[in-house]
Amino acid sequence: MLHALQLLSGPFNFLGRSPDELRRLLPDAEQILPAQSRIYQEDENATPLLGYPVLLTPELAALDRAFENYLAQEEEAEYATLQHVAFDSSAFAGAWERYRILLTRATENAITASYGRSFPGILWLYHSGAIARGFKETTKRLLRRDLVWARQNGDEFRYRVYLRVLDRLSNLTYDLVNRLSSDTEEVEQQIFPTLLTRMKDNVLIFTEDHISPNLAELAGYFSGCLRLDGRDFRLRLMQVHEWYSDLLRRDTELVQLSQLLGEAPGEDPRLHLNRPGYLTFLAGRPTYDSTRLLPPAWIQVWESLLVKLKEFELFNALRKSIVGVERDGDHILGREKFSTRLGATPTPLRLSASTRPLDFMAPWVVDPLVARFGLIYDISDFTETVSLLRRSGSLEQDRSFRMMFRFQRRVNRLASQLKATLEKYLGDGAFYSSREAHFLLILALQIQRAYREALAKGFPFSKGLRIALNHGQYRLLPIQIGGKEEGGDRYEFFGHGVVELTRLTSGKASREINEITTLLITLGYPEAVVNRFFAPMTRQNLDVVNKREESRGFYSYINPNGSLVNEGIVATLDFISLLEKESVTKRIFRLLDGERTYVAVKIDSPGGSLLVGVRKLGVANLKGLDRIPVYEIVDASLWGDNTLVELRGGLMELIEREFSSALST
Repeated sequence: MLHALQLLSGPFNFLGRSPDELRRLLPDAEQILPAQSRIYQEDENATPLLGYPVLLTPELAALDRAFENYLAQEEEAEYATLQHVAFDSSAFAGAWERYRILLTRATENAITASYGRSFPGILWLYHSGAIARGFKETTKRLLRRDLVWARQNGDEFRYRVYLRVLDRLSNLTYDLVNRLSSDTEEVEQQIFPTLLTRMKDNVLIFTEDHISPNLAELAGYFSGCLRLDGRDFRLRLMQVHEWYSDLLRRDTELVQLSQLLGEAPGEDPRLHLNRPGYLTFLAGRPTYDSTRLLPPAWIQVWESLLVKLKEFELFNALRKSIVGVERDGDHILGREKFSTRLGATPTPLRLSASTRPLDFMAPWVVDPLVARFGLIYDISDFTETVSLLRRSGSLEQDRSFRMMFRFQRRVNRLASQLKATLEKYLGDGAFYSSREAHFLLILALQIQRAYREALAKGFPFSKGLRIALNHGQYRLLPIQIGGKEEGGDRYEFFGHGVVELTRLTSGKASREINEITTLLITLGYPEAVVNRFFAPMTRQNLDVVNKREESRGFYSYINPNGSLVNEGIVATLDFISLLEKESVTKRIFRLLDGERTYVAVKIDSPGGSLLVGVRKLGVANLKGLDRIPVYEIVDASLWGDNTLVELRGGLMELIEREFSSALST
């Protein structure tokens, strides 16, 4: 997180962005500050943004408007109290209730959907911008209402209203957290927005959106909150800068000291005074004149204010890291720097379709439903092989499992090179996801090649390798959030997409008979008795085995029962259709392999171009799923270019044409 903060945009007039400065200011930054996300642009190869993607919905805009209306009513109530006049209590109650309902909804959503993802902190970073904008206008509204009274009391009035508003927000949040802690059986301290606690301690965060080096924006803060003459304070501080600059030109010892403290030679001497305690030290110099410069009491005010200024700039920079996201038809638009200033027109950017912005007005906040390309590989009859290995000596078992470990390590390296994400190990296989179909297609072929090489070296798990590819809907459950050694957020994939991949990998449902048979034998039942019991079902399955297909090293087909037999690579219709749209299949060929006809495409890969064969197998019956079209994928590079006939047309069109032609013959 500290590294990410160094990339924040300023201006930084008081905050130094060195790690030491940030640690002094916020020692528990890693626990308090929300981790920034990578926000990919439409061209995902472009440098991603770092920030917080927030969906700008009408409901979220209504929350901001509701606060503005409530603040105006709070100002009316406070003015009426001080002037001893009546005010419209029903209008006040209605404005507060509308705001309370929307804020409660957003806060409850952020807390219950967070799972450690700091959603409440990001919500308050966003909403604090609306609050600061509102308080920037408080004095102006009062001037319009009562010019004479406002000139005398406007600054103090602003901070009286601020304290009342903050008290209401705190009570609302505490009450909500108390209720949610009972419902979720969690400790209140664990779910209360810790960032809000830190922000409440600094009045500047909720009342300002920009502070200049000369503190011009803080005139009201000095008079209304500190009860000081802000103009005199700023004048004396400017004279301190002039005195210090002159002192540096004459005092070489002081120059050396400033450099030892980490100040860069030639930088603006005013920045030296931003180091905590430095002005207190300078006030002890013989030439320091407290009657003209800051007196001792005001030096302490400066030291305290300096911390608040640094915190303000830190939190304001985080606020500006919010990327406002809007949907425009099929496109997702974002604004690189989400400004807290009214009338700002940030530059719109087209973001990746995979962007998952935070919608604080929706229960999930981040929609758990995502579309991804998925790959599962699985070693055939793994359990049976393990059972056989148990009968071998310990040395043979160790050798076998070391080879398995090396095989999986190699697959994982291949996946990393192809931008595929390992979602979970499956014991004898793994599940990978990607945003691009052709990367997973290349990975599938490289896994198959790695398996061939492993077999040549004596790999004991030699009963086959099954791979399935799809593009499906997945639901994400967060299981590990940010900053861990494993490398950031981790999510558990579940839902229809995983079920579909699993069924495609395992193929025909009768495979369950083999698994039950192996289980019963492992539990000690006589093998002959078990085989005799399942013999009728086994013979029925043998009747539909296609021996011609299974004579190949890797194969896939649909048997007469409509069951998928997968001992190779298969893919779904959506996967092949979206692969065609990625425009990586520039040259297409017809490839003949006996009675089978494939449509072969050349695809560029990190190690050179690959020739991939695709044919439609038909429609398969998969357990628990609708009947779906299934396609076989083969490593067509094994055939050589001399068997190819180049075709014209689209990939899906040619595959369907070859499938129809095969049915008619």
